Amino acid sequence: MPIFVSKGVSSVSMRELSKELGVSTGTLYHYFPTKEILFESMVKQLVAIDEKEIRELSETQFRLEDIMNFVAKREDHFMNLVLLAVDVKRQLNESNELAELVEDSFHSYRTALDQFFPSDTNVKAGKAFLSFFIGALFLKNKATVETEWPELFEGLGNLMALFQSKK
Repeated sequence: MPIFVSKGVSSVSMRELSKELGVSTGTLYHYFPTKEILFESMVKQLVAIDEKEIRELSETQFRLEDIMNFVAKREDHFMNLVLLAVDVKRQLNESNELAELVEDSFHSYRTALDQFFPSDTNVKAGKAFLSFFIGALFLKNKATVETEWPELFEGLGNLMALFQSKK
């Protein structure tokens, strides 16, 4: 994934990928006829692993601390996925398959997070959490002052309390 993040999906060649992965170009083409197919396979596998771990968290216990720790441990991983999604949306708009991959990936995360944050209403908390999380990733990535996840979650809690008091 690092080469896709650093160079952008459209700028990476199969030759560069084979070198990065330590396999021959012929072997790479044998399993993945195009870099888009390789990229799609990689993203689907990463998202499936994350989705499984989020679902396991929701089955074992429901504590905001658990999802916060999950997020904090994988901050760079998630930032890379978000950067790749932005790259795909910006550079590869003509690729319906990759645009669909981004949408399907976000849907997988939203669904798993909806399970983690169950609700008696039709409100899907997973989508709201995902929106907060992506914004927080960008804030943390571009901030000149280090901001820790507990501080961000505390701020989210304060915002939720303020919202509830205004109802």
